[in-house]
Amino acid sequence: MALLTGAFVAGILVLALVLVLLEVFSGGPSPATPSPPPQASASVVAAVAGAPGVALAAAAPGPLDAGQLQSGQPPLQVAGRPAVVFVGAEFSPYSAAASWALVAALGRFGTFRQLGSTLSASTEVFSHTPGFSFYGTGYTSAEVSFEAVEGWGDTLSAVAPAGYPTLDRVPEAVSGLLRRYDPPGGAGATLPFLDVGNRLVLVGASIGYSPGLLHGMDLAGVAGALGDPTSPVARAVLGTADEITAVVCSEDGMRPASVCTDQATSLAAAHLGLG
Repeated sequence: MALLTGAFVAGILVLALVLVLLEVFSGGPSPATPSPPPQASASVVAAVAGAPGVALAAAAPGPLDAGQLQSGQPPLQVAGRPAVVFVGAEFSPYSAAASWALVAALGRFGTFRQLGSTLSASTEVFSHTPGFSFYGTGYTSAEVSFEAVEGWGDTLSAVAPAGYPTLDRVPEAVSGLLRRYDPPGGAGATLPFLDVGNRLVLVGASIGYSPGLLHGMDLAGVAGALGDPTSPVARAVLGTADEITAVVCSEDGMRPASVCTDQATSLAAAHLGLG
């Protein structure tokens, strides 16, 4: 019996040692998978993705210009559809600001699922800028493909590793776009990064309006402002959305016609010099 007991204890000690060694040589315990952010309310998403035509038309043309269009680049497509690629971070106020125009534009071509809501980090300039998080979000469209990489969370980690926690890893295909269009470093050094079919590329502040425009507002407040064609928020956000819409239409064969030939899109296309 004593021999059996000793063997049992020795086995337990060996197992414990193996577990310790595995943890040491694997760099410690695997970090927990971050939880998706709170979902944006259905009413907010509907107000943005289904922005009224009168507000879209009043906002056109927007703040972008023809000089921001790319020329001589191969079309960016997935499964025969023009691709829209977005790389952002929940901590970034410029990512939050850009997310409004992106949701308003792509909402005209398809449907989002599980859009998150977020506020930019308190430690960043333009702190607490409201916006949408694309972490864990889905999108369905017959006209356009959308890939979003929400790279980092919005709160500094209290444990190692330091910094903002990683949410999405950047796929190699997206890394190639960053190396081509997002200097310096080519690894999302400036956020956000938006590529619309390799025809329109917007990086950082080039989205056309400042996060300061949304200062002191929450998601519902911004969504409400988009319904007022005279508001600075609607003119900036929906004007940019009109121009993103016009570029998508120029790349997808002007489909659907109800979107691509309406007044707002036509004004934006003319402003950008899109044939």
